[in-house]
Amino acid sequence: METKEKWYNKPQLVGTLLMFWPPFGLYGLYKSENIDSKFKIAIYGVFIFVIVLFLVIHFG
Repeated sequence: METKEKWYNKPQLVGTLLMFWPPFGLYGLYKSENIDSKFKIAIYGVFIFVIVLFLVIHFG
């Protein structure tokens, strides 16, 4: 029997979700076994930077 690949192990789908539906994209990035950990850390860093930037602009 053929096993189906999980949606979060498809890098192209996770990248698309990161752009258009970030909460699911971040979850997929977290669960993915195919995406390099250095790339995961870089993407999380970018998201944290953007959130902090928006907070500084809004409350600054």
